[in-house]
Amino acid sequence: MTVRSVASAIVPLMFAAAAFASSDFTLDDQFERTHRRADIFKDAPVVMIAGAQRKTPDAMQAWERVLRSRVPEGTRVVGLSNLKKLPFFVPKGSVRKTLAGKLPNTPVLFDWKGRVYSDLGFPAGAVISVGVFSAAGSRLGMVTGEQTDSRLAEVLELLSR
Repeated sequence: MTVRSVASAIVPLMFAAAAFASSDFTLDDQFERTHRRADIFKDAPVVMIAGAQRKTPDAMQAWERVLRSRVPEGTRVVGLSNLKKLPFFVPKGSVRKTLAGKLPNTPVLFDWKGRVYSDLGFPAGAVISVGVFSAAGSRLGMVTGEQTDSRLAEVLELLSR
């Protein structure tokens, strides 16, 4: 492998990492409170529960319950709902009401365009995924699927890095 081929492989990765680190966002949650990227990733690790399907609220609730009791103190638990494919006839208020009822203690960010969901690296079409991020906002890893003991162990392992 030549120096040029190595450089051509590394440079795009450097730009992608820089773009991720600097991409800012502002999203409202189910209680219509505004959250900025800088506020979420400011001084503590973050576990983000994300999904993009109708089954997501139930799966998000299951993850949130177990994470609240098992993650290290000071870790932020945040939800992210990719609502890009929400049918036009579904009232936004009903989405807010459902998530407020299921997750009254966890902010769930509403990503109406699906951009933040994608930018943070969550898989398209997954019912539920859990992303683990450092306090600086670097993604440490992702666990996809409904809550199980083995998946919880993966999340806790990522947090210990």
